[in-house]
Amino acid sequence: MGLIVQKFGGSSVANTEKLELVAEHIIKEVEHNNKVVVVVSAQGKTTDRLIAEESEITKTPIKREHDVLVSTGEQITIAKLAMLLNKKNYKSVSLTGWQIPILTNSEFTNSRIRYIHNDTIEEYLAAGNIVVVAGFQGIDESGNITTLGRGRIRYNCCCLSC
Repeated sequence: MGLIVQKFGGSSVANTEKLELVAEHIIKEVEHNNKVVVVVSAQGKTTDRLIAEESEITKTPIKREHDVLVSTGEQITIAKLAMLLNKKNYKSVSLTGWQIPILTNSEFTNSRIRYIHNDTIEEYLAAGNIVVVAGFQGIDESGNITTLGRGRIRYNCCCLSC
């Protein structure tokens, strides 16, 4: 039994039909007796839509509040995917960056991962869950939601084995 970490971007999870395909891909790994952690982005153009809505309110948002807003897209996706997997009788749980927690620096909109606390993920995996993690987000030492910057993987540690 291995540990498989899969990442699915926004176009891969853009709608319910695509979420179904992602779920089937995940299920194949589970059926091969692997433990699975899935990292997902916001669906399709969700982040772009949130930024457009933000610009209707202000052209110069406070970066902290911007991160709080745009991090919600991933939260929607993780909940939907976990619901879908559970509906298919595959025990699953969704986790945000702050529930894990994924500790970042405090550079809003462009933070870097400092450390990923594996305990929560490992506990859910040990209980037989597929763990669905919100990408793009973490939390700083002050408890602020941070985002990692769009279109890049930014980390200072090795995921799930720090």
